[in-house]
This record gives sequence, structure tokens and C-alpha cells, in this order.
Amino acid sequence: MQVFKAALKTFFRHPIYLAIYIVWLSCMGIFMGMSVNDVPSEEYIERPNVAVINRDGGELSEGLAAFVAENSVPVQVDDTERALQDAVMQERAHYIVIIPEGFSADFAKAAASGTAMPEVQTVVSTQSASVTMMDNLVDEYLNVAKTYELALPDAGQAQVVERTDAAMAHSVDVSVVQVAEAAPVSNGFLLYLQFASYTILLSIAVCSAVVMSRFGREETRRRIGSSPIPQASVNLQIAAACFVIMLVCWAFVSALGLAVFGSKLAGVGADVIASGIVSLFCYSLFGLAFGFLIGQVTNSELLMNAVSNILGLIVSFLGGVWVSLDLVGEPVATIAKFTPTYYYNEALHAAFDSMGGGFTAEVLANLGIVCLFALAVFAVGMAISRLKVGRMVAWNVSSTKASLQSAA
Repeated sequence: MQVFKAALKTFFRHPIYLAIYIVWLSCMGIFMGMSVNDVPSEEYIERPNVAVINRDGGELSEGLAAFVAENSVPVQVDDTERALQDAVMQERAHYIVIIPEGFSADFAKAAASGTAMPEVQTVVSTQSASVTMMDNLVDEYLNVAKTYELALPDAGQAQVVERTDAAMAHSVDVSVVQVAEAAPVSNGFLLYLQFASYTILLSIAVCSAVVMSRFGREETRRRIGSSPIPQASVNLQIAAACFVIMLVCWAFVSALGLAVFGSKLAGVGADVIASGIVSLFCYSLFGLAFGFLIGQVTNSELLMNAVSNILGLIVSFLGGVWVSLDLVGEPVATIAKFTPTYYYNEALHAAFDSMGGGFTAEVLANLGIVCLFALAVFAVGMAISRLKVGRMVAWNVSSTKASLQSAA
């Protein structure tokens, strides 16, 4: 096991890689995960900034404006095109309701005649749950008002507004009951595991590539070739050392995440947590294969670090680590499906689904694709390795022939 020990010594002789790629990047993942606030157990209401431009002044429009102001943070915006544009671009108003002139009268006429109901104009400056909820509340208020207009055709609009306000004031208390181990996974832990794909890819790829590049140098190959150790045993020991390196990186990242976010995982099923850790292990296999490929292509540590960092950033971005794929265009989302990080993230979301996570069929299918990516990259690395060995053998044969001819 001399080659195995030498490979591990090579790994531990580069503490800078351990400090940067394993420790520092893991700490960055911790900081990102801790910056995410999970949904608190106490009552939590997020109110968007809403501006109401009432060009009507009727009773229904006044009632709608008062209802919107009561359920939001009211913002005053002038009724000019420039002021509305500034409010949207500066995000002073997340949601703007524009009630057109004659809205109240047209609303009552449409309800009485059965024609299409008039609509208010809305402007949204940002997409969020609170803005969507406010849009739903406006629609609900108008639907209730329409119901009372139809049910009370002889009633005045003031009475319709009064009944609508009373109906919209009703609420229902809702509580979340945890059944067995059915608590949702912490958003911080999920974000940490997502960022860990970048940490794992860089740490394993660079560290294993450095080890393999050391044994891939020509002088090292010649020294090993002159030793009594079979080449198959040498390759097996190097592979074992790289696998140990992968286990060290994976175990450190996993243990650190569980240690920091363990208190937030109370009530989460053990199979759900295990599925996340296993998903990270499968992605570690891709990192190992990627490091093997880089080690076959070059012996330059500078080039190894550059290639690993650049490709790591690209693959992580396409996989949805930095930016959600819902925010990018369709072409980018399509390209993302050709990266293993995409399927790793899909496996995490499927495993952490509160409606039934763990080792589901969807999780296993995504992890299988990640392993296929690792196998494909490893096969490319093996092809390059065989090509290099073939060239070296051809060079040795030609050198031997040249020596014999010169001797003759």
C-alpha cells in the first residue's frame, strides 16, 4: 500500500486546498443557509406597499380603496404617468390599483344587465407571495360585491359595500399539526445542500486531480514502471486514495451541515435527511470523475484550479444553485438539463417535499442520472488515459529501436 500512502500524503501536503475548497466554501454555504428565515410558528403577515388611484369617487370604488388600504401598507402616488412610472421603477409601490372613472356606476349596470363586469387596472412592480395575495383579495372583493349586487337588486350601493366589507372581514384560524415525522425541511439546510454542490465539485475535483497529476508525471511513471509493483495495483491504490479523498470531503460537508442545522431538523423524517445526504454522495461521485478527467488532461495545478472554478461556476449556475431556473429564459432552462447539478437539485426538492419525501421514485431517478453523468465523465477520462499510455509505449518502443540501431 505504498502508492496509497504516498497519494494521501500528496493530498495532505496541500493544506491550502483543504482550507479554501473544503473549509471556506463550506462556511460560505453555512452563512448562506443561515441567512434564510424559515416560516415562523407565530402569526406572520407580510403586507406589500400598495397605491390606489381612484379616478371614480363612487361608493364602490371608495369601499374598495378602503379595503385595500386596510390590508396593505398604503402609499401615496400622484395620478400622473411619470409618477406612476417612478413608483414602479423605484419599487415604492409594489402593487398599484387604478380604478377608472365611472367604475361604480358601470359595475352596478353590468350586474343588473348580466353583461361583462368592468375591471380595475393593476400594475405590479415585483412578484411575491404578498403581491399575489393582494391581487387575489381585490378580485375576491369585487366578486363578493357582484354577488350582493345580484342578490339585492333594490339595495343601494352603500348597502352593497357595507355587506361586502362585513363578508370580507370574516377569517378562519388555521393551525399546522405535525403528524409523526412530517415536519418540512429547513430552507436553510436545503440552500446549504444546494450550495454544497459547488463546494463538493471544487474540493473533490481539485484535490483528486492534484494527486493523479503527481502520479501522471513522466518521471513518476518511469519510477513506478521500474518498480516490482504491478501497474494494476498502482492504479487501484491511486483510485482508492482518491475515493478516500472524496469520502473526507463529503463527510466533512455533510457533518458540518447537520451540526449547524440539526436543531432546525427536529421532526423531519430520518429518511428525508438521509436522502439529502445520499444525494450529495452521488454528486460527489461526479466530482471525483471530473477530477479524474482533469488529472488526465493536465499536470498544471494552476490550470486545474482555473478549469475547476470556471466549469464549477457554470455548472452551478445552470443547475439553479445561484439563480432559480424559474427566473431565466427557456433556452437556459433547456441547457440546464444537460448538467448533473440540475438533477441533483431536482432530487433535493423531490426528497424534501413535505407531502412525502425521502427515497421516492423521482429522487432515485434523478440520482441515477447524476451517476450516469459521473460514469460518462469517467469514461472520457479513461479514454484519455489509454491514449496517453499508448503514446508513451510507442515513444518507449521508438526510443528502444533508435538505441539498438545506434548501437548496431
